[in-house]
Amino acid sequence: MTIDFDKIFHSGEAAKDKFLSRLFGLFSEEVVRYWCSCLQAPYEDLGRPTVYAPGEARGHTLDFTLRHRKTGKIFVAEMKCELEFQNYRYLRLTGAWQLEHHRNTAFLKFLHLAKHPESYKVKVRGHEVHVDGAVLIWGSITPEGQRTVIEKYGFADVLSVEMMLNDLRIWRPAVWSKRVTQLRQWSNELFDSFM
Repeated sequence: MTIDFDKIFHSGEAAKDKFLSRLFGLFSEEVVRYWCSCLQAPYEDLGRPTVYAPGEARGHTLDFTLRHRKTGKIFVAEMKCELEFQNYRYLRLTGAWQLEHHRNTAFLKFLHLAKHPESYKVKVRGHEVHVDGAVLIWGSITPEGQRTVIEKYGFADVLSVEMMLNDLRIWRPAVWSKRVTQLRQWSNELFDSFM
């Protein structure tokens, strides 16, 4: 069975979808980290990057630093997983317009870095690293959405959390299975305590 975010988070029951989206948001970044820890994944995660513009003393910390396992190239990565937000408008990436509502300084810096990585200093765990560009991670993507976003913003790649979950389901790493079991147990314990 393939994981399909439309079926999980767009059920037609708005209250359920809002709850599940918020619950998933509590651990969605972990999906990327567990996926990257698998040798089958094309990227490994080096940690959270802090990106500095010229002359900046305090940078902005983003979500991931991904190193491509085959090429060795390093990319700053940011994840946007807005599943139920604004009536599911951003659930599946279908076009470049979906990035336009992100106007905070950190995300704008991330967008600029995608085309101009040489303009920024990047540190991971206190050490400066050379980055080759940026990778966007979205909840779910379409081929058209992936293509238009890469063309407009210059990303090296656009990945989806949905695809990562499907990979994890196929690869079945023990650490991921253990983590899902733990999250399920904690959630059940919480709800069982209300009965």
